[in-house]
Amino acid sequence: MDNSILNEYYLIIKNKISSESFMSALSSIDKLISNFPNNSKGYYYKGVCNFALEKYDEALRAYIKSISLDITNAKAYFNLGVTFYILNKYDDALINIAKALIIFSKTKELDCKKRCAEALNFIQTERKSFN
Repeated sequence: MDNSILNEYYLIIKNKISSESFMSALSSIDKLISNFPNNSKGYYYKGVCNFALEKYDEALRAYIKSISLDITNAKAYFNLGVTFYILNKYDDALINIAKALIIFSKTKELDCKKRCAEALNFIQTERKSFN
């Protein structure tokens, strides 16, 4: 399969996520993954959908798989960190968001870098309030 088919999958999936049709998006993602089993973005989108559906353990697995296929996927690290935060696993949250910050720092995605820094500060403050 070529990149045009892959891009078509991405467009369909993004549209379904944008319209909050997460179950339908997951169906499309499963088709994408069956055709492109080593596609990091597919697993990233699977994590996004599962997170939105509050299936946090499934989101964790999807983000971890996405990262295993592309260790430069900063968005997957960030979302993994946020998922860990939701599960009150602050150390894991901080580690993964810090990894995302490092990767974003090497890009021109300044808004993402800023969001990572803000999230790190917020989680560190929150963690201190529980100790």
